[in-house]
Amino acid sequence: MPPKPDLTPRPRAEFVCDTAGSILSIRIRGEIDHHTAAAIRQGIDATLFEKRPKTLILDLSAVGFMDSSGLGLIMGRYSVMKELGGEMTVWNPSPETRAILTLAGMERLVKIAYPQGEEPTADGESSGHGQPSRTAPPRKPPCQRVTATPSTARTGSRNPRNPRKRGKNGLVYETDPRKEKNA
Repeated sequence: MPPKPDLTPRPRAEFVCDTAGSILSIRIRGEIDHHTAAAIRQGIDATLFEKRPKTLILDLSAVGFMDSSGLGLIMGRYSVMKELGGEMTVWNPSPETRAILTLAGMERLVKIAYPQGEEPTADGESSGHGQPSRTAPPRKPPCQRVTATPSTARTGSRNPRNPRKRGKNGLVYETDPRKEKNA
């Protein structure tokens, strides 16, 4: 009889953060989508407000997939760093994430850095084998690990003043469609 498959849910994304002085380096691994972005965002924000770094480095080299939720995650952390008076750099995005960052025009707002010799060429490929540059993220023991699975995603609103409601079909509405029919 063949062994039973392991059906326990696997984390789809996680991050590990390293600190060196006033630099906070966060390495994200896995997929950044609407299921995982909220947990990653909450963990990063908690770390940002606890450490209050002058520089945030988001290492996206191990991100295999990113959608618009990932862009929102990056832009939100950029805004938080601006509020804290710091700066942010996206470090060495994988080819998969590099494409969406380029399409969204993120390089106009956020600094995107690559290891020396790894800068992408016009066709999107790396230009060399690469040696780590002086601006490489520091590597120290992790200060926090957060994993995100689809079960951590939330829908609707927890704020009682927010009028978003869940309809009979499971969709989230800004106003309850039943009340609109009677009006």
